[in-house]
Amino acid sequence: MRDTQVRRVPWVRQLVIDTGRAAQRRHAIHGLFEVDVTSARAALRPHLFTAFVIRCIATAVAEEPSVQAYRDFRGRQIAFDEVDIGLPVEVDVEGTPFAFTHVLRDAARRTVEELHQEIHAVKSDPSLSPSVHRATWAHAYLLLPGFIRVGLLGGLHRMPHRQRALAGTVGVTAVGMFGAGAGWGIAFQLHTLSLVIGGIAKRPILFQGRLVEREFLQLTVSADHDIVDGAPAARFVGRLRELLVTGDGIPSPVVMRRPA
Repeated sequence: MRDTQVRRVPWVRQLVIDTGRAAQRRHAIHGLFEVDVTSARAALRPHLFTAFVIRCIATAVAEEPSVQAYRDFRGRQIAFDEVDIGLPVEVDVEGTPFAFTHVLRDAARRTVEELHQEIHAVKSDPSLSPSVHRATWAHAYLLLPGFIRVGLLGGLHRMPHRQRALAGTVGVTAVGMFGAGAGWGIAFQLHTLSLVIGGIAKRPILFQGRLVEREFLQLTVSADHDIVDGAPAARFVGRLRELLVTGDGIPSPVVMRRPA
């Protein structure tokens, strides 16, 4: 037993467990796809890429707002005009890494630089995010019985304005913020629309008559099928792909309109 370590499970892990149980109640559909982002990455400074992808997601959602709709307890469907992106940011909580959700407000109307600056600021100093200051409420929440906790988290999805205030209208997980390499990921379905920005794969393809190496971003799109049908989800994905390929939102003076 000399190599065995026994320690108390950190309280933040219970939040993750409860979230996973609540997410099982969603009837989610998932789509995995790739987008050629070679031109966008060549035009962008490397540290801006995550913010660029988030800006593209927010723009595509703003043009198809039904994909971020929520149904309340009265059976009404509420779709917001502004796109608030809930982005996990890793912090250290009592010696344990924990990803809390920081909300990027009105992301579709903000520049890539503005989004990057906010993400960088919160990662450098998590206390700048309102979400971090809810730790006291989290401790009180954990005093409740498990079935009540999971019920409260599940009910949050039916309180659109509260959902928006606490976690945003769209969930985005940027895997590149926590590690590197190619691959897809499927996150807990906490929002009507959730996306995982996966890795980037390099592969040779025939492009404009020549065999060249291109970079492909791997994305996972998950939608609550109780609210979002296939047609609006397909329109959203098609528009997102277009924005990523053409580089819409890249800071001037470098803006592409067609793959280079």
